[in-house]
Amino acid sequence: MCEELRRRFGAVGKTLRVFRIWREECPTATSLATAAPKLPADMFLMQKRVEAAEALASEYLRRAELAEFRERAHQDHWAMEVDRLRQEVAVLSGKSKPFAV
Repeated sequence: MCEELRRRFGAVGKTLRVFRIWREECPTATSLATAAPKLPADMFLMQKRVEAAEALASEYLRRAELAEFRERAHQDHWAMEVDRLRQEVAVLSGKSKPFAV
């Protein structure tokens, strides 16, 4: 960097001042990664809409998975209840012996 300053301006300058100016003029890679890029207003609005749509889709997926889980639990419950009643009818009609579970 000192060589570049000497080449461009013929002098190096004081180190603290040079580095302060250098930091102001040349953003580091970390500040570029953290700084949000400036978007036109319509692009910014579109980005916000996409983020909202993704959040809504995530919520709908969560609700669908929960509904599917509840439906499966409901079907399992009534399948076991029907099976229990069939076994009870079979025992009462004398067609079958109950078996221990």
